[in-house]
Amino acid sequence: MGAAEQVAYDHVQKYAYAVSEQGVLNVIDWDNVTNPQVLSSLAYDFAGAKLTDIEICTSQGVMFIGAGAADTVSDGTVHILSTVQRSSPTKPVSQGTLVTGPLPDMILPNSDCTKLAVANEGEGEYGSSLVDPEGSVMIFQSADWSNPSSASKSTVALSGYTDSELMGMGVHLPLPLDAMVYFDDYSKWKDDLNFSTARTTYSSAMNLEPEYLSWSADDSTLFVNLQENNAVAIIDVPASGSPTLTTISGLGLKDHGTIPIDVNAGDKACVQATYTGLKALRQPDAIQAVEVDGKTYVLTANEGDDKGYGDFEEKLKLKDVLNSDGSVDSDMEHMTVSSSAASTAMALFAVADSLRITVGSAAINYTNSSAPEIQDIVAFGGRGVSIYEHTTSGLTLSWDSGAEVEREQCAHYAWAHNAIQDEEFAPVNGHLYMAAGSKLRGTLDEMNDPSQDGCADAGDGQPGACPLGQMVDDRSAKDGPGVEAIVAGKACGSLVAVTATEKQGTAFVYDISNIASPSLLFVKHLSPASEMKSPGVAYADRSLGEIDPEAMIFLEDAHSPSGKAGVMFAGAWSGTMSFWEFECPTTTTTSTAGPVDTSGAREVSALSLSVLLFVFSFARL
Repeated sequence: MGAAEQVAYDHVQKYAYAVSEQGVLNVIDWDNVTNPQVLSSLAYDFAGAKLTDIEICTSQGVMFIGAGAADTVSDGTVHILSTVQRSSPTKPVSQGTLVTGPLPDMILPNSDCTKLAVANEGEGEYGSSLVDPEGSVMIFQSADWSNPSSASKSTVALSGYTDSELMGMGVHLPLPLDAMVYFDDYSKWKDDLNFSTARTTYSSAMNLEPEYLSWSADDSTLFVNLQENNAVAIIDVPASGSPTLTTISGLGLKDHGTIPIDVNAGDKACVQATYTGLKALRQPDAIQAVEVDGKTYVLTANEGDDKGYGDFEEKLKLKDVLNSDGSVDSDMEHMTVSSSAASTAMALFAVADSLRITVGSAAINYTNSSAPEIQDIVAFGGRGVSIYEHTTSGLTLSWDSGAEVEREQCAHYAWAHNAIQDEEFAPVNGHLYMAAGSKLRGTLDEMNDPSQDGCADAGDGQPGACPLGQMVDDRSAKDGPGVEAIVAGKACGSLVAVTATEKQGTAFVYDISNIASPSLLFVKHLSPASEMKSPGVAYADRSLGEIDPEAMIFLEDAHSPSGKAGVMFAGAWSGTMSFWEFECPTTTTTSTAGPVDTSGAREVSALSLSVLLFVFSFARL
């Protein structure tokens, strides 16, 4: 369960590290690239702390590990440990800690490790009432990370805008102040919600939650992804002096009036269609900055995400918001609906009344809190990747994959089309089941019971959890393929980007040398065994592969353990890790656009990935 939440690789010493949500750091020896070994004796126990990220500074022989507090609203920590040295492998030793803001979701050093950026997500927590800290970014600076007390800290607040200013900039707010008033005072949930304290202390930055970071090539700019807000904050980081927030750029809505989408979960087939008026928030998880021809671009993996506090749920089914005739459902009392939104809803009802839509600011105007208006039908997730150019005014959309990811996943792996496979598919009496609380055990019982949500054959002839191949279309009314990770680098002379879907484990490889017109090179499934086997069955016979490949590392030739460029994939939920290297084509042609810091780039139409080793499971599981 989250055994490989995030991973890092020390290309100098040839050790990889994986942090788990249960507070364990695993060390993996990659010196023999075809036979990596988990070094259990070197594992470091953080006593159950929720670890969020790990990064390596090879020049100083240290690693940075992010850890949240027991709750999401208290300050977190960055642990600094020594890395394992090949000459004398010993267990990592703590060098000290840094105090961060609430929930340090990602940490990232700049190119020379003199600065360490921290994205403090500041996720809200609901007990008897809502407590929601502001999201922020911290940048620590030090020339010697073995002495953390010497580090200086600069905090970049995101509180310089009002709700109306942010919404005018295209920033999505899951729960703006006016919406908080509606749900607290006028909605059907008003007696079960208590937003009074949050309303009194409200600032727009409570809605902004930094989750992912990427530095520009020259370290002068830090891009901060705000996933739930469908936006990226841009921070200017001078060589000396204080960093400052330049702007926050909304990433725009995807128009499914022109871009086909599969929102019908009932037909169990790959059928894309357009729906006039239907839009979607891109809401990327991972982002990656690249430089091409002297310009900086930001790649985004458009997963989709939502917020929920107590009885407030931002993500609702279409049929719980509007009726088949376009009228407002009784659950959304006191709301009104525009004629265009009503028309879109009526067209969708026949095929997708369970489509998940937002009740946040991108869809509903809450200016009149006692009578908000539903203005648009807006789904979650961009179901693909996008490329934005960094300009003086912010980020400008340069290219979007459109319907390609959903279409090509179906074309290559129809059995995985918008399917789902995650922690809920563990076997009864397995490791996760035995460690789970009663609520999760109940869910697992249902998932393993053929009379409920399980299958008569889990892949071993016995009833149990369903193989991925039996779950086609289950995510179509939610976020579809749900791409969540993206990395980029040079392979075979071209600039290549790799992304992967969360629930299906499908990787997509693009040639982005021509940044204005990327081309999809090939699609590769990271868990082919899942077509016919449940995760529990495939895990037991060691054929599982990566489930939830949230963490990926692009390793160019010089940093690769094999000497050839490739990608390390880590399955957060499968607790597995593998390295795939690129096989270069035998013939190439000169490209018109060169990749980062190279000349004579080549197209790689014949480029492919070959697995260099069998995936392995962490010993602790």
